[in-house]
Amino acid sequence: MVGVVILASLILVTFGTLWLQGVTLRADEQEVTAVFNRVGLIKSGNAVKLRGVRIGRVRDIRVAEGGELVEVSMRIQEDVELPREAVAIVAPESLFGDWQLEIASRDHFPEHRYAEPIEPDHLPGYSIPDISQLTATADRISADIEVLTERVGIAFSEETARNIASLIENVENVTQRLSELISQQADAFTGITEDIQLVAEEVGYAASGARQSFERINETLAREEVARTLEDMTEITANLKELSRQMEGAPDDIRGMAAQADSTFARANAIMAGLEAGEGTLGRLLEDPTMAQEMEGTLQELQLLLVDIRENPRRYLRLSIF
Repeated sequence: MVGVVILASLILVTFGTLWLQGVTLRADEQEVTAVFNRVGLIKSGNAVKLRGVRIGRVRDIRVAEGGELVEVSMRIQEDVELPREAVAIVAPESLFGDWQLEIASRDHFPEHRYAEPIEPDHLPGYSIPDISQLTATADRISADIEVLTERVGIAFSEETARNIASLIENVENVTQRLSELISQQADAFTGITEDIQLVAEEVGYAASGARQSFERINETLAREEVARTLEDMTEITANLKELSRQMEGAPDDIRGMAAQADSTFARANAIMAGLEAGEGTLGRLLEDPTMAQEMEGTLQELQLLLVDIRENPRRYLRLSIF
């Protein structure tokens, strides 16, 4: 009995160890290898799942040649078909510290930075940070926040607060001035708009007056008197054209008349020159003042004689009838 118990214990321990390591005696399994930059807390024997269904176990974890990648070998069921562009993701399985290896398509988690394998049959892998990494990241974030808080405290001192208050006050003053300026410009714009409206009305009145003037001009032009006047103007223009045509052949006659006028003026000039020289009776009369006075007295006496003859005709005329 003791030997049987010891043998059974050995068999149980052996099979339990093989089961924990993911070693099975099934022949219908396939081996798949994935590469990671780091694997976190996963270890041999952890579950391998596809869409949440357990399809195998992690068999071996080792550092690849060169020391830059980690290779994780797993054995999964033979009849399982991996998705297109399959990737391996190391993620927590529960809240109690268990980890698993999830096989999924790259399209489901495109934001992860996967480790790219050298071998074509290896899967790209990505390991979700564990709690220690998250804690370290939180520590770095806390340190950065502390530094930022110190810098903000240095930047926003009491003097900075006063400057900001002064800046706000200046902004309020500028805003008020801008508001006043906008109000003034609005009033000016309103005045300009009214002036433009008045100008538009005056232009409208002028256009109306011009239209009335054009209508009157059209009415005037439509009268018969204007039509007759235009016809007379046409006839006058025709007559002027005819006169101009007739005068085209008259230069010779005009030239002869001008020659005669020149001859007449020459003779008149000769006569006037003779009078000025005292030639002839008229010249002597012009030259001798005494003769002019005698002639004037003679004319007066002659006028008196004619008056006396008109008053006393019998004194000078006698009529005898036989």
